[in-house]
Amino acid sequence: MSKFSGGKAIFRLFSEQADHLQTAADALTLVANATPEERVELNAKLHKIENKADEASHAVQHLINKSFVLPYDRIDLFTLCQTIDDCVDLIDEAGDNMVLYKVGELPRGAHKLVQIISECAAATTQAMHRLNKLDDTMRAYWVGINQLENHGDTVYRSLISDLFSADGHPMELLKMKFVIDKLESAIDRFEHLAGVVESIALKES
Repeated sequence: MSKFSGGKAIFRLFSEQADHLQTAADALTLVANATPEERVELNAKLHKIENKADEASHAVQHLINKSFVLPYDRIDLFTLCQTIDDCVDLIDEAGDNMVLYKVGELPRGAHKLVQIISECAAATTQAMHRLNKLDDTMRAYWVGINQLENHGDTVYRSLISDLFSADGHPMELLKMKFVIDKLESAIDRFEHLAGVVESIALKES
């Protein structure tokens, strides 16, 4: 590709990178709903998705580095690429924690956090496919993500309260908290990603 072909190509690569968000979120849902024994194989599939997402991230960064002309600020595009990758990484780590700590059935609130991650992934993927436009629908995207993150905070606080109010072995409670914390971190990162998109939109307005 020419050094001056960064426009259409960068939007295509961002779309391809973002597609891994939904795929990873779907895989996480399967891991969360599985038995501890089933999770090992399902989590391995999630790792493969994360690896493919890394490759997609490297492709975006390579194009940004080699292009003289880009549609948006170079640093903003790097930040956007890295934050998408962070979201996939945190989804992968959430699944990993379920396996590494050998947690049992997840509490209802944890499943709700997984659902919020899936909704964030779907909204973000759609937004990245419209990155070339930055129209009014993009504002609905980052407002929606903010609402999802607020809901996630409420669910998380209630979940932590219930977790440490319940009778149980302290070590098992701590293991479950490691899982819950990673789910909450993933949702927070989606909000940060939406903020990056908002910042780009404001600069271009």
